[in-house]
Amino acid sequence: MHRIVSDAALDALFRAAHSHYAWLERPVGDTLLRALYELVKRGPSGVARPARLVFVRSAEAKARLAGAVPAALSAGLARAPVAAIVGCPREPGRLAAGGREGGLQAACLILAARALGLDCGPFWEFDAGIVEAAFFPDGTVAAIALCALGYGDETQPAPAEPRQRFDEACAIL
Repeated sequence: MHRIVSDAALDALFRAAHSHYAWLERPVGDTLLRALYELVKRGPSGVARPARLVFVRSAEAKARLAGAVPAALSAGLARAPVAAIVGCPREPGRLAAGGREGGLQAACLILAARALGLDCGPFWEFDAGIVEAAFFPDGTVAAIALCALGYGDETQPAPAEPRQRFDEACAIL
């Protein structure tokens, strides 16, 4: 079945959405995190290997995560109601494919979170070794992405990143 979503949905997912790194003190409950996972697990994947998600909410768990991101970014991650760790199963000979799969699932996490009314602040710059030692110590999961989740503080917007025009970024062959 082919469907086109409404303009309001496109605004929420893409046009009006932007990354957040300043947060309102408004909790994100377990029910919403479960609903988020139910959407993420249905996202596109090359093979049926679901992402491993760790929702970091407690101060103790956030302290274990803090050393993995550059100091300039750690405050934004610490203040977020939730920090999501997106991991993928580590399989011999398939880590590159698993990493691409994990990246796809991280993108699905962002879109699903936005669809559920959450704001997102993705972190691609982090020390995966620290994250894996703290949250996946058995070595079977590779940390692919971090994403702060919550309700963004619109009074402190993140700077808008420039976007290229179609003819600068695309080719039709």
